[in-house]
Amino acid sequence: MEHPFGNTDIQRHILGHLHNADRAAGDILEEADSFNVKLAIKTEVEEMLKEGATEETRGAASAALLGLARRHFNDVMYELQRNVRTAKLPHRMVFRTLGGLASHYALKSIPFLSLTTLYIWLILKLPMISPMKEAICYAMEHFCTAINYYYKNWQVCSFPREAESQLCSPLVPIYRRLVGDWMNDEEPQVQEASMKALWPMFGVLIRREEQQEEIVKNVPQLLAVSTGLDSFLVAKSLRLFLDVCEECRSPMPKKTFQAVCDFVFKQVLPLGSSVQQLKKWPKVLDRFIAHGWKSQSPEVMPQRQIQGGKAETHPQPLTRAHHDMLVEAFSHLVCCSPADALDVLQTQMKDDAEYVRVVLLKHLKAIIVSDNSCEGRSRKRPIVDAVKCILDDNREAVIKATLAFIKELLRSQDVEGCAVWDMVTYVFQHFNQPVGQPGAKACPPSQKEKEGGIQEICIDVLEHLNTSAEGMSKILWPKLLHFVVPAQYSPALRPLCRCLKELAVTQPGESALFLGSCKGVKLPSAQGLFARLLVLASNPNQTGKWALQLLHAMCCNIHAAVNKLWGTQIPFLWESIRGNTEAGNQEWEHKLLQFLRRSLETIADSHWIRNLTREFESQMSSYADQSAERSFLYKALGTSLTSCEDLPFVKNEILHIIGSANYMEASEKEKVILVLSYSAMGHFDLTLAALHKFGEGLEKKTKLSEVISHYKDYYQGRRGHIHQTLMLTYGKVALCAPKELLFSRVETDIVKRVLQHYYNSGQVLGVSIVNKDINLKLAFIQSMTDIGHALHETQDSQGFQLTCKKELLSVMLDFIREEPLDSLSTPIRPKAILALGGLSKLKPCLSLEDNRDLLDQSIKSLFPLPPLEQLKGEMGKDSESTKGLYDCSMEALGELMKAMLEEQPTSELVDEMFQLIDPWFTETEGSRERALQASFQLLAAFQESIRSGEDFLQFGSLVALLAPYTCDSSSQCRQWAGQCITCLLHIQARSGVTAEEEQEMFSACQDLQSELPSVLFKASARMAKVVSAYFPPDQALDFIEDILEDLVSGNEMCAAAAGHWLLTILKECGGAMEAQVSKILDVFYTHLPTIKEESLRQVLVDAILLVAQFHLDAVFSSLLGRRLPMDSETGELWRSLGRDLFLAALILRRLAATVMQPSISETASAMSSDGTSVFANEEPLKATCAIYEVMSALPTEKTLRDLFPELFCALLQQVSKTLGQKMPSYEGRRRLFRREQHLSEGNPCRLSVISLKTLLLRLTSEPSLADTGGVSMWVLLRDPSTHQEGVCLLTSHLVQRGLLDKEIIEHVLAWMNSGSEKLRLTSMAFFVEAIRHPALSEREQLQTIFPILVERAGDHHPSIRQMAVRGLGNILLVAPDKVKGEKKNIMKILLGALDDTQVVRESLQVLAVVLLHLKQKDVSSFFKNITKRTLSYLDDDNPDLRCASLRLFGVLATLAKPRFQGFFADQVRKNLVPLLIHQQDPSPQASEACRIAFLKLVPFLPKRKLRACLEELHPTAPLNLPYLHVYLCRQLVKTNPEMRGEILQNTAAYFTSSWEETRTVALDLSGVILESMDLPGLENSFQLQLLDSLKVLQEDPSPRVQQAAVDVAAYITQKWGERGDTRGEGARQELTPTCKSLPGTATEAPSVQQELRE
Repeated sequence: MEHPFGNTDIQRHILGHLHNADRAAGDILEEADSFNVKLAIKTEVEEMLKEGATEETRGAASAALLGLARRHFNDVMYELQRNVRTAKLPHRMVFRTLGGLASHYALKSIPFLSLTTLYIWLILKLPMISPMKEAICYAMEHFCTAINYYYKNWQVCSFPREAESQLCSPLVPIYRRLVGDWMNDEEPQVQEASMKALWPMFGVLIRREEQQEEIVKNVPQLLAVSTGLDSFLVAKSLRLFLDVCEECRSPMPKKTFQAVCDFVFKQVLPLGSSVQQLKKWPKVLDRFIAHGWKSQSPEVMPQRQIQGGKAETHPQPLTRAHHDMLVEAFSHLVCCSPADALDVLQTQMKDDAEYVRVVLLKHLKAIIVSDNSCEGRSRKRPIVDAVKCILDDNREAVIKATLAFIKELLRSQDVEGCAVWDMVTYVFQHFNQPVGQPGAKACPPSQKEKEGGIQEICIDVLEHLNTSAEGMSKILWPKLLHFVVPAQYSPALRPLCRCLKELAVTQPGESALFLGSCKGVKLPSAQGLFARLLVLASNPNQTGKWALQLLHAMCCNIHAAVNKLWGTQIPFLWESIRGNTEAGNQEWEHKLLQFLRRSLETIADSHWIRNLTREFESQMSSYADQSAERSFLYKALGTSLTSCEDLPFVKNEILHIIGSANYMEASEKEKVILVLSYSAMGHFDLTLAALHKFGEGLEKKTKLSEVISHYKDYYQGRRGHIHQTLMLTYGKVALCAPKELLFSRVETDIVKRVLQHYYNSGQVLGVSIVNKDINLKLAFIQSMTDIGHALHETQDSQGFQLTCKKELLSVMLDFIREEPLDSLSTPIRPKAILALGGLSKLKPCLSLEDNRDLLDQSIKSLFPLPPLEQLKGEMGKDSESTKGLYDCSMEALGELMKAMLEEQPTSELVDEMFQLIDPWFTETEGSRERALQASFQLLAAFQESIRSGEDFLQFGSLVALLAPYTCDSSSQCRQWAGQCITCLLHIQARSGVTAEEEQEMFSACQDLQSELPSVLFKASARMAKVVSAYFPPDQALDFIEDILEDLVSGNEMCAAAAGHWLLTILKECGGAMEAQVSKILDVFYTHLPTIKEESLRQVLVDAILLVAQFHLDAVFSSLLGRRLPMDSETGELWRSLGRDLFLAALILRRLAATVMQPSISETASAMSSDGTSVFANEEPLKATCAIYEVMSALPTEKTLRDLFPELFCALLQQVSKTLGQKMPSYEGRRRLFRREQHLSEGNPCRLSVISLKTLLLRLTSEPSLADTGGVSMWVLLRDPSTHQEGVCLLTSHLVQRGLLDKEIIEHVLAWMNSGSEKLRLTSMAFFVEAIRHPALSEREQLQTIFPILVERAGDHHPSIRQMAVRGLGNILLVAPDKVKGEKKNIMKILLGALDDTQVVRESLQVLAVVLLHLKQKDVSSFFKNITKRTLSYLDDDNPDLRCASLRLFGVLATLAKPRFQGFFADQVRKNLVPLLIHQQDPSPQASEACRIAFLKLVPFLPKRKLRACLEELHPTAPLNLPYLHVYLCRQLVKTNPEMRGEILQNTAAYFTSSWEETRTVALDLSGVILESMDLPGLENSFQLQLLDSLKVLQEDPSPRVQQAAVDVAAYITQKWGERGDTRGEGARQELTPTCKSLPGTATEAPSVQQELRE
């Protein structure tokens, strides 16, 4: 049965993965079982050996076989061996694949190698070509490599170890064929392949004792012919071969050894070349050192063929791998033949070439590094012996290479017999030995740098010294102690102490170690070693740890008495170092000195202590002046004197130190100060006595011969230095003195002595020479500071009284005042301020004024200084010292404030101090920075000293003062401000600050370092939010008052920050500020007018808005309590409240309620009894103005829609109330509402109208509601005489826009019975139009309103009666069926209103409208009365009344039914003249109404011909023709001659009219009538009257009237002759054109007729 995975699939996998054989093998292994894998292997072999196959296919098949061998190695090997067993020569790819198997699977291939080798030997007998030979060599190379690998790792194999004879013997015949024939083959490729195969074959055959000699002898030959191969490959093969040689211990002939050495060294440098020849090579050493350790792939040295067939090789950089191979090969070679190696190395070392020695040392060091085998000792000894011969070479490169070699030697595990002491001595010699050639006289310029570099190498060597190596302890102990005390070995003391400590632990019980010398090495004394190690221990971070450990290990060798003490004390000291790596030097030195004193007290041997004291003095020269070690020695010397019981010795030592000191040297002065101060611990009186004795000697009487010497000492400064040293010494003595002895001696024997030395320092022989120099001042200040500290450290210091305290403070203040304010170059200022703090705490206590003066003088000496950068710039190179002085000065100021607070830790004192600091915040940036730093110091000091339970009353004001500077332009100011706020928070919260709040404050302070404004504001706001959690509400007013000052006076960034803080505190804490809201708002109102910047004003407005969100009642009352007139700030605040929709709704509702609240004056008339206007009520008027402001700021109209009924009723009521009133009177009142152009201070109603207008405009946005230049609804509303008309228009607008709802109607309805006439009038006017609304047309509503209208028709107020009449008329129009039974009553009221002169016009207008909608039966009973009363108003002086009567008369003409036609025609005939006259009425409305009415009266004219003419004219003639009345008059008199006289008389009656137009029209009509009359037709009396009237009119003020009168008089004269007329010819000449122009003449009639028709 054929498996689905067949031959075709195998071929497909092979051909499909030519470039990825591993993938092909993987696919086969995954998809095929074991049977098919064998088939696949067979197929792969066939494919590889198939004739005609390409090299690529063969290679892919071979690689696939290697992949299949991972799991099926035996099958693959069997298939390949099957092809080798054949009698014929197999394909070369078989051998290639076999070699690959041995290379990839070395251990698996071992069982098959013997048989495979045998098959190969048989094949070698057959003739073959070069490629076949190469393939066989390739296979043998990997076979031999596999055998060598097997013998190194045979333990991991699963089968027993194969004997050498079994694996090696079959190779002998092949080896001989390769050596005998193929190495000399003509083909270079065969030669190369055979040489590659021979190297691993040598490694295999060397294991056979029979072949060892032969193989070793052939090595030189193989090396010689291998020069054409890759040098790295040869080095690798040689290393493997020599490794096997070392393993088999095969003898190495001299010739072979030399050949290998030549091969190794010639790749680095040509051995035997001179220095001059070496210089021809391109930097061989550099090539080896610089490039030899780079990680690169092996590189073949390029070759160039030359004549003779030899290749010339050029040195190329060695890779690291190549170098390692050569070094390892040489190390194996040394082990194979140590004697030969020593000879070679010594021979090469004797070469004086620096390059040669350096490179050899590098190689030897590498051998030492790589040597970890058990045979290491045999390798090291010859190498070390070879190196010893060059230890006298003082060239820098050789020294460094030698030290590097020694380092690796000393760090190795086995050094026995390797001359270790010589090597260690060599290391220490080069700490101070000059570098250079022997005998050189001059050193190069870089000599010190070279020596320093070598010293570092020496230290590194000692750092790596392995004391645990075998034989090391025996060699070094105790000889290494020789190098501890000498000063030149100081740099090496740290590793030296480590080594000695480790060695001492292994060498216990050597108590007599320091007597004499040890084998020629001089060892230190016990006191000398103790002194040295104690000084080393004074540096805890460097040598201190090891020095302490060495002391502990050698305690018995120092002194037997300290064994127990040191057993407990030194571990304690050691643990204190380990627990605190950053231990302060002062604290650590104090512990060591205590350790020294206890040790000396334990020893209790004066002789031993005296020797120790001398040892301290002798070792001082080993340390640099003013070094830390030397200072410690001074203290140790003083401590040893303190512990010494030999008082004469101590006294002599002290006097010797004082008397022999060179006071011009700083180190000598330090010695005096430190030794005496520490000696005072145990010998206080003795020390003071010595100081007094020496001081008195300075002021003793001087002989004349010594005067010049004294002056010389003074001018050279020696005298001043002595006084300076003594003052400092007194201060330090006071610090170190026993506290129980201090009080009795401090003032008389110390303080007074210091003052005396200070005063005497400026005198010579009692004469003051110059002022004190800086050093003397500093010495005095330091001395007083030390004395103050000493007194404060004493437990009973509160009972001590320093009587000279005022004198000392005065001297200090003088020092401070004398310091310049433009520079900072001396430490006098900070030290003096620090001294003030210490002295101020001493008794007697200072008064508050004295403390203020101290702090004030200190502040004034620091804050005016220029900025730090300017100070540093002025100092140049000393800028860092200036920075240090500046920091010290500010710290001193902080200490002074802290000292004052310690005496009186109250918030009142803090407030006093801030009063001194506060003025400097606004001076300059530098002073502001210092003020903020001082603020932080003050707050930090107060935080430490504040008593629990005490309230900090200045918290709010200080937050307001400091918080704005968190956004200052200076980064340093921001940082200090942030720290101040953090400190304030802790003071206020005490221990209540949470970890999250701490982290938030810390993060915000970090962000204050940014320069981005947005980041700064966010950080400041975050701090404000944390602070608000602890803000005391009772301090809100102080906070707001102070922070508003910052808002006004601060810079832009600080002002913005102040705004953020204000808003944040109000937002978070506003709810708890109820008790102070009124005062807070007053503060806001006070500051708002002073802030002009818009953004800052907005902050204040937002603040009030926040207050309103918590305390709306208070804010509302406060704003409403502002007196009129409302200023712009109050208006702005109302508008700010309007921007919040929620608050706006609440406020508008409250304002509306305030407006509608009844007032005392509500029932009073708008006019007082004497006719003067009363003042408007203040409270509703303010609320009205507030409504306007709030509405104008609302962002949307929704709130107004919801509140419209309330607002409308309130504002309409306010409009009604304020009709005719004046503004409330205040002294100094300003104009109100400047933003409105037409507002004045005398009309409060206008304010109400504006608010009402704003309300409707916001809701409807109709231009018709705005003023357009004419009389508008709003003008009518605010005028008391037209108010009702405005209300009617307003109500009509509401009805049209659907804004009138039931709530408004019910509310206004209540006003109809109000005691206020103005409200009754408003409500009546409202309902006149509201009746038209469907809601009021219902019977129920009318039943309520109708009786009220009937009642109000008799009201004493004319406007109310007018509105009642109009309302009744509207009821008849809108709902006549609802008042059927009341129509007669309504008509009676309307008819009665015709007799009421104040409402007659309204009645006429209502009747003109109503009569058209009533039935005949409802009108008939009132027709005649209405007609007669209407006609009585045709000639009324009121044009509106005339217009109304004319319109009603025209309406009556349409209603005159047959029963009233005769009556009505008679009335028309009687009133023809008025009807003609008023066609040219002065009122255009009346004129138009008259013409319309006349045309309606045509049917009632007397003659039918006239009616026909007018009826023909009516449809075509326009009503506004200028001469229509003339034409009508002419037709009238023409058709009715009998009426001429009557008409003329009625016309003449209008000559006396008050209107110019009426007189003119009467004259025109008179002329028309006279045209058709004769003189006898007029009565004489009338003629005279007419002529007299004409004469009077000729004198009329109006030119038109005069001209008309002249024309008529001229016409009369022309027609009837002159009667008493004195006018001349000129008058008659003027008559003609005038008469021609008279309408109605025969010539003019047709044109007039034509004009009328057109």
